[in-house]
Amino acid sequence: MTPNEAQKEGTPVGKRVLVVDDDPHHNKIVADLLDHAGYDVRTALSTKSAVSVHWEFRPDLVILDIMMPKLDGYTACDTFRQVHPGLPIVMLSAKSHTDDIQEAVDWGADFYLTKPFDPDELLDVVQRLLGQKASAVEDKDARD
Repeated sequence: MTPNEAQKEGTPVGKRVLVVDDDPHHNKIVADLLDHAGYDVRTALSTKSAVSVHWEFRPDLVILDIMMPKLDGYTACDTFRQVHPGLPIVMLSAKSHTDDIQEAVDWGADFYLTKPFDPDELLDVVQRLLGQKASAVEDKDARD
């Protein structure tokens, strides 16, 4: 499929997503889902390696777990915010208390999803944060 064909079908040509979770199985699940949807995906098993991957890969969006050894997802979120203020960040965590969600927002997360997650919801959030969903809705509204 050429880039023009993919663009017509709504495939996210050129959109890069970094998935950060210390659980390799979870990284693979999320990466496979996003890869199948057409995203260019990289994974990192720690927040330290995520920062390195960020500089090399230049993601358009980051998906972060919170509970990771050494540096947690909150700290990584803060680091990404300092070096790339406009970078959309989704926290994807097993922590589901209101305080955890509020803390993630306070650290700079744009959206919070809990594990186990709904794959369609995750894809929808990624599309909206990358501005893909809005343009499709605007196009439909313009035709009506």
